[in-house]
Amino acid sequence: MSANKLYLGIIIYLYLPLTVFLLGWVSPIVSVPVLFISIAGIFFAMRNVWNNNKSEIIPVSVLEIGFILLLFIFFFIFVGQGDLFPQDFDWHKHHAIFNDLLNYSWPVVYDNNSMLTYYLGQYIVPAAIAKILFHSNLVMRIMIPVWNALGLLLVYIFMVSFLKAETKWKKLGILLAVFFWGGATNWGNIVYNIAGHETLGMLDGQYKWIDIERIRVHFASNYDACYGAFQHVISPWVACSFFVGNRKNTETYVMIALPLLFSATFGFVYFAALLLFFAIYDLMKDRRFKEWIKSIFSKGNLFLLPMTAVILIYLTGNILGDKPSAVGLRIIHMADYMDFFIIFVLCEFLGYALFLFKRNKRNVMFYAIVIELLIIPFISLGLYNDLCSRGGIPARFILMLLCIEQIYNSTKKDWCYAGLAALLVVAALNTEVQISAHIDRTIAGWKEKSYVEDDYKSLEGYAGNPDVRVDEAYNYYTLDYSDSLFKKIARK
Repeated sequence: MSANKLYLGIIIYLYLPLTVFLLGWVSPIVSVPVLFISIAGIFFAMRNVWNNNKSEIIPVSVLEIGFILLLFIFFFIFVGQGDLFPQDFDWHKHHAIFNDLLNYSWPVVYDNNSMLTYYLGQYIVPAAIAKILFHSNLVMRIMIPVWNALGLLLVYIFMVSFLKAETKWKKLGILLAVFFWGGATNWGNIVYNIAGHETLGMLDGQYKWIDIERIRVHFASNYDACYGAFQHVISPWVACSFFVGNRKNTETYVMIALPLLFSATFGFVYFAALLLFFAIYDLMKDRRFKEWIKSIFSKGNLFLLPMTAVILIYLTGNILGDKPSAVGLRIIHMADYMDFFIIFVLCEFLGYALFLFKRNKRNVMFYAIVIELLIIPFISLGLYNDLCSRGGIPARFILMLLCIEQIYNSTKKDWCYAGLAALLVVAALNTEVQISAHIDRTIAGWKEKSYVEDDYKSLEGYAGNPDVRVDEAYNYYTLDYSDSLFKKIARK
């Protein structure tokens, strides 16, 4: 498979949700011109990508692609998509959003004059296909794991290319990383309890949080993130794959960041910060100001600004709406939780960084992601601070790539190799504990399907409702649709 086919597939995957949104939610007077201008922008942005990668061949066969796709479909079914296996609590929300996208006309406006306003990118394609094909909830349940598996397949193919994984064992290593990589959260929990904090209890299946009472800060493992928050995982991984493979093509930065604004807004925040850093770094390094300005204000970047404006107009009703302080933006005074912070960063990413330093001490990307991961826990947003757990996903994906790269390119006698390998195994045990609990829950509730999280059915009546959980009442809506700017450009 050629690298150009991979990158074209990535762009189609990232921009199909935006296309469906434009045509389904926005007035044709606005959506059609914006769509054509955006296609032109993508074409201009991709020219250098096609030229730079035209000779690269990725060692994956059609048979391998088919097998891996089926494996990923099963993986997403296993973590709850399709309602056949246990689901995370967030699936109450996921089901409601999918149901409303299927059953309401677009844009989705509720009886209390609130509009569904959320990063719908990973929801909207399965819902649109189900809406077109028989208006069927069954079709939608089938398409959810298929759509996510297609995105993960693109990530797998990129990892094979980037890591030069030509052998079956190296490809198996990539799959194991996709399923098992994460921080050593369980060991952090043990140390935290030994230090005198018993907010969760030691060795009590705590594979997700170190503390949830004093401070709500966590980084989810790959498995846990896919289990509860697929919408925050797949698109950022796909976008990061394109970015890492084409880092110096500054004229593609808007193109690759924009889809995350609509698909994974928390991931977009910190991914955009990385892009901004490297744009400035390139200027400081090369000192070619005219060329730099030309790449920043390229046709590829400028032609995508109208679509950016439409998405921002849509999301603004949610982002700028009045919300209780419990789900608002705040700075955490980490000095009050310094014991937690030290344990957290060491078990979640700094341990990896220590073993990666020798090989990556001249790698600017390494420093950028480590510094960003150190900063992220200080900024909180949402009842359970999803800005931290989900916003850190792009940087942690790149950290995972660096870990695998070092394992594949170090000698077994290297102490960094040994230490990194040991830490990876210890962290994988964290996911193994979660999978075991998942299987136990499956066995316990298989007959009555008690593990399907589908109590909400719809978000009708939830917006601004004081009788529901505060995040359910304020996180997913433009509360006054009639006075919103989006209504002026919305499909009637």
